[in-house]
Amino acid sequence: MTAVALPPPDAVSATAPRAASRRADITLFAGLLLLTLLFRLPGLFGEVFNSDETFLATQAEVISEGGNLYQDAADRKPPLVPYIYAAAFTLFGTTALWSVRVFAMVAVALTAFLLAIEARRRYGPRAAWMAGILMVLASVAFAPQDGQAANFEVFMLPSMTAAILLARRNRAFSAGAAVALATLAKQTGAATLLPVLYILWRQRGRGGVKHALGGFSLPLAVVALAVGPGELLFWTTLGNGSYLSMSGRWAGVALLFIAMTLAFLACNLPIVWLLPRAWRERRGAARGDADLWLWLLSAAISVAAGLRFFGHYYVQLLPPLCLLTAGVLVRSRRGIATATVSASVVLGLAMTSAGFFMRPFGEQPRYKTVSTYVKRHAGPPDRILVWGHVPEIYWASGMLPATRFVTTGFLTGYDPGQPGNDAHPEDATPGAWRRFFEDFVEHPPRYILDATYSRMRGSQYYPIWKANADLARIVFQDYEFVRAVDGFTIYERRADAPPPEIPAAYRYTSGQGKE
Repeated sequence: MTAVALPPPDAVSATAPRAASRRADITLFAGLLLLTLLFRLPGLFGEVFNSDETFLATQAEVISEGGNLYQDAADRKPPLVPYIYAAAFTLFGTTALWSVRVFAMVAVALTAFLLAIEARRRYGPRAAWMAGILMVLASVAFAPQDGQAANFEVFMLPSMTAAILLARRNRAFSAGAAVALATLAKQTGAATLLPVLYILWRQRGRGGVKHALGGFSLPLAVVALAVGPGELLFWTTLGNGSYLSMSGRWAGVALLFIAMTLAFLACNLPIVWLLPRAWRERRGAARGDADLWLWLLSAAISVAAGLRFFGHYYVQLLPPLCLLTAGVLVRSRRGIATATVSASVVLGLAMTSAGFFMRPFGEQPRYKTVSTYVKRHAGPPDRILVWGHVPEIYWASGMLPATRFVTTGFLTGYDPGQPGNDAHPEDATPGAWRRFFEDFVEHPPRYILDATYSRMRGSQYYPIWKANADLARIVFQDYEFVRAVDGFTIYERRADAPPPEIPAAYRYTSGQGKE
């Protein structure tokens, strides 16, 4: 009879809890993923929630066609999210935005799961489900263009949250790398270094801080080498000075801040109404939530950094708010916890329902007809130029942009987040016109679609003739009017037009050129 070697009793007793813990984690993540799917269901049916989605989709199409980010499709953002869009389009075989919103659902569910793990470690098992559920519901408690869209902030949340968890577990290098990943989704992710360095400094002193900074620097250096250090630095940092300029607009900024902050507080009341109590109890010996308050402070700084106060900017506040609220709820009477979660469910259902029928705030371009015209008349090698802030046309038509500038705010200094006729030539991105004409010469657009008379997103304030006389001259000489569609003026390049040349004012001369 063959003897069977049995594991030691201690090994059996240790294996069983680990297996049970893994099953519990799988159940937790599956439950949060299902909840996320239900409350973000409008994302599978809504065509476009905001122009950021189609801007990113256009960048993704350029990448899929072999183009280089910043050189062929530029934005004032780091490179991660356009590549996420490109990956979603490739995986699902479609450029429909529901595909990338599936990725956004996974990002939200993963963030909620990480918060649940941290809540369980800090406050006990009951807090895990509370923190996770609150995060999923709070993520949709915005107007649909902010709560249902696949925005930059959604893809920043998982790595931002992971950075805090890793720091709390004394994994300094990994925590720094996670902050870098968040920063590569959006610059404001770097603010999470504040709580991460605080945690590690308390645990390991200077050594922990050095390792975290090393982990933060390495991924950024690798990405800089991949896309070009100069390009990355310019488009994410140095070229943003005019974008951040608020000269003469402080009153409007203050009013926008008040209105949007009050709206956020109203929609997310379940995760903010207990903050005063959380603050009073912050010095409890068993809690030590100073890092969460620093995390909340860093997120608040991130929201305010651009002075734009779009609704989706406030998404960065959700993870620390959900953890702080979960910590209070486990110390509260069951009725308070039930009422808080129930209120969150009601608000979440209301905003999710709105996602099926509510039009996004502000002017929405009538882009479908003009996109269909271009799609029917332009061939695969052709490029188009949309004058205005309507990236939906590039996305809906499937045509690549003739220049790296998907919208013309880089050239005019105008941004839809600012009031009316309130930009000046000096607000344009430095060197943008030179880059524009270089791209224009390399890829002369078959069609120019001028949104000036559509009056969409401030386009009426910056017609071509007013923005740049050289471009106006090219349009007059080399293009002919075809027709007007829903306020968009369509110009087609003449068959006998000569090859375009960079205007003299924008050519390099002894290393100098007009910006």
